[in-house]
Amino acid sequence: MTEQVKISISLATGEVTIEAPASALSEVFDRLESFVPRLREIAESAREHEEPSPDTPKELGSGVVTPAPSAHAEPVKQPPQKKARGGSGKNESYKAADLGLTPDQRIAFKEFYASKAPDNQSDQVLVVIYWLIQNTGREKVTMDEIFTGLRTVGEKIPKRISSVLSNLALASHISKESNEPRLLHIGEDHVMHSLPKPKKG
Repeated sequence: MTEQVKISISLATGEVTIEAPASALSEVFDRLESFVPRLREIAESAREHEEPSPDTPKELGSGVVTPAPSAHAEPVKQPPQKKARGGSGKNESYKAADLGLTPDQRIAFKEFYASKAPDNQSDQVLVVIYWLIQNTGREKVTMDEIFTGLRTVGEKIPKRISSVLSNLALASHISKESNEPRLLHIGEDHVMHSLPKPKKG
């Protein structure tokens, strides 16, 4: 039986081990003599590929892995912030309307308004709506008629009459239809029985 010789090769150290018949050792060593220098080059190349690249995540002392920043990384774009709008919408404009009042009715309107002494915009607008509907045969009024009514009694005009009407509708004093309110019984009762408000003290 032919005696076998084992030879091993290590890429890390450049060591070579080969298993061959003892009679072929001289031929094997002749080939190894030309192969070993190439083997060292392969081993050095393998070590270079094992080294971490700049883009490889680095492990910090705390155990957290943080990826290195890339030179080609694009900055994260933040969504544009919406600008806050000021006010509650577009300003409203009004024009004088013909209320069809006689001189006596104008006087009676002013006296009634003064007797109710409304002290907030909702009550001021409600008193005007109440008097116009009760005394001019209207079923509903427009914002221009409310504006003209407030001017008639010498009251300051709200910035947005439509907003005041919305508040009155929420309180069930009026029904708001296309900004042309109809007076509800709750609104009538408020003007008739709750105004003027009792004085404190």
